[in-house]
Amino acid sequence: MAVAPDYSVGFSVEEIERILAVHKRELERTLVAWSDSGSSVTKRRIDEIHAVIAACQRALQKLDPVKYPTRPRTTQAQVVGHLPK
Repeated sequence: MAVAPDYSVGFSVEEIERILAVHKRELERTLVAWSDSGSSVTKRRIDEIHAVIAACQRALQKLDPVKYPTRPRTTQAQVVGHLPK
């Protein structure tokens, strides 16, 4: 997957929101094109878009954690029944 820069440095929340909106629209167009042709070039483009979207999401969580909180990560371990020795 492509590596995107840290948008929390040098960008405002408004700028990051605009970048995110542009890439979300581009992702929708690219997904439609990929479903039609299925080419590897389009697949690489989808990976690049996903990387930028993820970078925008991380930056927004850093810059405005109240408006963009991180999702709580919860795990639950449970053993049901008897485990043989």
